[in-house]
Amino acid sequence: MAAVVVGLVSMWVYVLFLAFGPGRQPPVDRLDDPEFAVAAEDVCSAAIADVEDLPVASQAHSATERAAVLRQANGIFTGMLSELDGLTTLAPAGEQRDRTERWLDDWQVLLADREAYATALSDDPEAQLLISEKPGTGRHITGWIDEFALANKMDDCATPADA
Repeated sequence: MAAVVVGLVSMWVYVLFLAFGPGRQPPVDRLDDPEFAVAAEDVCSAAIADVEDLPVASQAHSATERAAVLRQANGIFTGMLSELDGLTTLAPAGEQRDRTERWLDDWQVLLADREAYATALSDDPEAQLLISEKPGTGRHITGWIDEFALANKMDDCATPADA
């Protein structure tokens, strides 16, 4: 019995060492130089503040009203992405810059999904926001957006919850 207890305690010490100690690996998406992430968080934070000034889309009185609010928010996010695109040279060159650019591409897909939802609301008040899958992964694009944003401490650059 004592051997089982010692074994379980040892296992948990090892797991905690890997999770929180020096054995922990940084997230795959973390950029070596945080310059892009710091600048991007400022841009995203300003966009989120602008979107928060809009009426809450989910509390709209009609599907048409909700679509209009979504389109306004999408316009703000389009401007945000344009600014972020201009900042990609701040990301470390090579694979990390490519990963940053793919993250922006994923955001473009999300914006297209949001626009399709706004259009669908015009025809069907019961329309649902359908999020694209990242090709070859079996996961929604939002998971990839959020992982990159959170790995680089860009909380306001994660998937918005305004729709």
